[in-house]
Amino acid sequence: MKPEYTEMIAAIAIAVLSVIFISAFLVLVVICKRQRMYIKSRLCDSDDVTASRPEVMLIKPEKYESDFGAVTLSPYLEQMLADDQWIGDATGLVPHCLAVLKICRFLTERLTALAIVPMRTSNEGLTQIVDSARKISGRVDDMVRSMYPPLDPRLLEARAAALTLAVTQLAIVARYECGKKDKIVTWIQSSLSEMDRHLMVLREAAVTQESLNKIQNMTPEELSSMNF
Repeated sequence: MKPEYTEMIAAIAIAVLSVIFISAFLVLVVICKRQRMYIKSRLCDSDDVTASRPEVMLIKPEKYESDFGAVTLSPYLEQMLADDQWIGDATGLVPHCLAVLKICRFLTERLTALAIVPMRTSNEGLTQIVDSARKISGRVDDMVRSMYPPLDPRLLEARAAALTLAVTQLAIVARYECGKKDKIVTWIQSSLSEMDRHLMVLREAAVTQESLNKIQNMTPEELSSMNF
């Protein structure tokens, strides 16, 4: 066989082997990527993640350990939710405040546990979760302080609205990090809707209180000019 034919055959063989190697490598990359997406999907769909989180202790990679360690809801929240001192509430607003706090605790526990499992959340997502959780912690304290007498419906509504907004922001970040899974979106949206219903009751009470204050501050001439 002539040397030029031998070189041609060798070149063709090398080219074929190169194509096979590159194809195998690409297939391996695709398989690894799909496996990672599958694991992430399974983790996001798992309900067992939150079963082992009775308290809000935000667990995270070592890089975020100091940040997450400082972010917790009030350690006395459980006691406050079960305290009998709220039974004597004459306004009927405290039960709605307690309901908002309970939903807040439920969502914060589940969303943080859902989003910070390894391989699930990006570094930027973790940072946003830390910031959102810190806001929730502060809003919870504000909400609880506004529940002690004398009650002001306007202040209660403002505190509940701020807390609802903070929880909603956390839900948006967590939902984005885990992907728009129907199962996740359903219970998140259901909880947020329930929180909004309680917030509406507080808002109506705040509007009523504002109207009463305006009437009380009116002069006799203004009152006489009103048509009841």
